[in-house]
Amino acid sequence: MATYQISGPGGAEYEIDAPDEAAALQAFRSLSAGGPAPAVASTSDAPAAGLPGSPAAAVGRGIINGVPVVGPYLTAGLDRTAAGIRSLQNNTRFSDELRTVQQFGERTAKESPTATTLSELAGGVAGTVPLVAAAPAAFGAGAGSLRARSLASMASGAVLGGADTAVRTGGDAKEAGWGAAAGGAFGFASPAAGQLVGRGVGLLGENIAGRFTPVPGLRNSAAGKLTDDLRSSGGVDPVRARLSELGPDAMLLDASPSFEGRAQGLAVLPDTRETITAPLTARARGANARLGADVDRSLGPNVDPSTFRSLLDDAYEQAVPPLYRQSLAQPLQVDTSDVLATIGRLSETEKGGAANALRKAWGLLHAESDVPGVGRAMTPDRRPAALHNAKEALDGMIAAAQAQQGSAARSEVAALTAVRRGVNDALEARVPGYRDANRTAQGYFQQGEAFDRGQTLLNGGREAARPAQLAAETAAMTPEVAAAQRAGLRTEIDRLVGTRANDRAALQSAIQGEGDFNRARLATVFGEEPTAGLVGAVERERAFDAATNRITNNSMTELRRRAADDIAPREVRGGIMDGSPGIAAAIGGPAAGAAALGGRAALGGARMAASVLGRQQDIARNREIAQALVQTGDPLEALLQALGVRLTAAQRAQGAGTLGDQVVRAVLQSQGDRSRRMLPSGLRGQ
Repeated sequence: MATYQISGPGGAEYEIDAPDEAAALQAFRSLSAGGPAPAVASTSDAPAAGLPGSPAAAVGRGIINGVPVVGPYLTAGLDRTAAGIRSLQNNTRFSDELRTVQQFGERTAKESPTATTLSELAGGVAGTVPLVAAAPAAFGAGAGSLRARSLASMASGAVLGGADTAVRTGGDAKEAGWGAAAGGAFGFASPAAGQLVGRGVGLLGENIAGRFTPVPGLRNSAAGKLTDDLRSSGGVDPVRARLSELGPDAMLLDASPSFEGRAQGLAVLPDTRETITAPLTARARGANARLGADVDRSLGPNVDPSTFRSLLDDAYEQAVPPLYRQSLAQPLQVDTSDVLATIGRLSETEKGGAANALRKAWGLLHAESDVPGVGRAMTPDRRPAALHNAKEALDGMIAAAQAQQGSAARSEVAALTAVRRGVNDALEARVPGYRDANRTAQGYFQQGEAFDRGQTLLNGGREAARPAQLAAETAAMTPEVAAAQRAGLRTEIDRLVGTRANDRAALQSAIQGEGDFNRARLATVFGEEPTAGLVGAVERERAFDAATNRITNNSMTELRRRAADDIAPREVRGGIMDGSPGIAAAIGGPAAGAAALGGRAALGGARMAASVLGRQQDIARNREIAQALVQTGDPLEALLQALGVRLTAAQRAQGAGTLGDQVVRAVLQSQGDRSRRMLPSGLRGQ
């Protein structure tokens, strides 16, 4: 606003702020009519000077006044507040100041109509958006069909428009009805209009974002398809997490069903089938070697059962027999009276096989010798070496009895075991070093038993060891015995990998079993981290195998069909054939017909050329997508990062589209009264 200097009567100088010279003169006349003026006066008080406010003032008042229903009340409250302040400052009547402020507002709106209109629209949006957020379904912003949302929006728009008009017209029922009708009409249109504008803004934003966020090696159309798949997969983080689980041989097509579906669609197209299937086939060929290397890395190298037995036997022969020879070579006599008493006591009650076994045991513990005054007779054999040999013979008899069935066999085993225990106790009590030799031998026997049991730990059924039981038993083992059990289980895993090499699902089932028992057993024997490595390797190969089958063996046909339809190259269209050349010949003669035919041929050729070019572009796009889907390692990570940047930009563009949708709906739903005022007065019955 400019400042004008005007000379008054008596040489007084006046400085008047006004938008133009005419307004300055009008303000000067108003001052002159009110009595003598001071020597120098300023009319920066625009309301008192009868001047309009600035466009900024028009914007502020328009935003407040544009809020549906409560806007007029807010504006009136501001006017009254300003009038009260002016009345106190100028010592004037409140009613006069209120009239001055109201006139100032009217002049401001009239002086800046564009700013007023736009700001009232903004106020309508600002007032409507919270209502929509509080009750989205009532304003057609919730879920449901477009028709249902439009009807809901029509109802809320009619209520809002009618109430707003009633407030602005002092309760005029007729005008309120027109406001309700206009609000309902705009409300009905708002969901469709908002959706249309939102999609348009979103698509435009995505297109612009795609231009500014290129993906190396991919044209814009190919990058757009993969970005859509990345969005459907939940973004970069879930995809990267899945690829990390599957390891360095994972391809982009392994990351989610969306990428796999895209690969399925490309696998049925002749131009891209080899690009997709060749890497999958090559990866499948290396599955056994890859799995074997991972198992070795997690569990250590495998030991063949025969090799383990041979090594264990060699170690036994080197350690145990020398200990026995050393202890048994001592010139000692072993008292066997206790064990012979045991045989006599058992013989009193045992019958049949057990009695025969006891007689044989008695014979093993006796030897023929010269007895003074008697001659040759059977006497207790007290030599340590002879008793040790008798104990080994008893072991053979016990093993033979254990192979039989029935209660008689069990009685025989029990009787022989008691005798054998007595012999061993006598030797350990009287022969120095014999106990140590026994403990050493027992350690080797336990290693053999642990190896055999390790090979059965993944078996099911009632006889299978419970995880808690196995954990307790393993904790009580010596390091050598625990290592033997680990070797036995490692051997069984190697057998399963070898026998189920072509059935990954069966391999996974055999190793993991039903429930979590097998995994718990594996963790007890190998540790949690090696077990996780084994299970992860098996699951990875099962996932690779399943993906290969679905992509190359025509599985999931519906997903494959949709993916193929989405990226199918466009068909080449030939020339346009219709009857226009004949009509032209009938009307204008042969020359006209020939001209029409030539024009039609030219158009058809252009159309075919464009169709061929478009098809070639589609094929090139598909090849780029196919190559991207089989990427691995560092190239895959770089591709994923670029797609993530593009997805972020696209999501921001979609956010702008959503905002556009909301703004359009809010504008339409809040303008019932304004729409009523735009109707011709004759249409409203005035």
